[in-house]
Amino acid sequence: MSKNKSKTIRTTGLISIGIYSALYFVLVGIAEMLVVLLIPGYSYSYSPVLAALLTGTIFMLMAAKVPKFGAITIMGSVLGIFFFLSGLFPSALIPGVISALLADIIAYAFKYKSKMGLLLSYIVFSFNTVGPVVQLLFSTDSYVTNLKERGKDAAYIENVFASIADYTGIVVFVLLIIAAIIGGLFGQRMMKKHFEKAGIV
Repeated sequence: MSKNKSKTIRTTGLISIGIYSALYFVLVGIAEMLVVLLIPGYSYSYSPVLAALLTGTIFMLMAAKVPKFGAITIMGSVLGIFFFLSGLFPSALIPGVISALLADIIAYAFKYKSKMGLLLSYIVFSFNTVGPVVQLLFSTDSYVTNLKERGKDAAYIENVFASIADYTGIVVFVLLIIAAIIGGLFGQRMMKKHFEKAGIV
């Protein structure tokens, strides 16, 4: 079986996954910082939305460079593991792994070539950043308990929930889907306009 037709991820593929995962990680971090700076109040819950806008190109590049099952799963799971190891809630790991695996299955079903298939895959993949905010938006009691265990005072906790309403979770998820569509289409446009012409993919 030739290298190009191999269904397994080889060393060069793992290196590419590592590079794109690092770039993805950096862009997610930038998204979190920008959200906090640009939106008043405790706006961290909107960071997955901006992350979906910024990371579409990285996702499309990696899917093109490493069109093997497992590549997308690895990239998404790395972020989930980081959330978990950073002392965030154990549930932060679950969305990262599940969404990345489902995105990988979708891309694999379309053989990593269909634009519509990759766009759908990216939309699902974009939910891998919601882990840290799921408990904040949908399980406030346990979130408050965790904050208290980490030594946060009442004033800090009050500030966290001051800008969060009952509908915030729904708004975040709807905006996330819209942002993922825009980010994914932008990533595909960048692929066609710049990277394919330059011979990168």
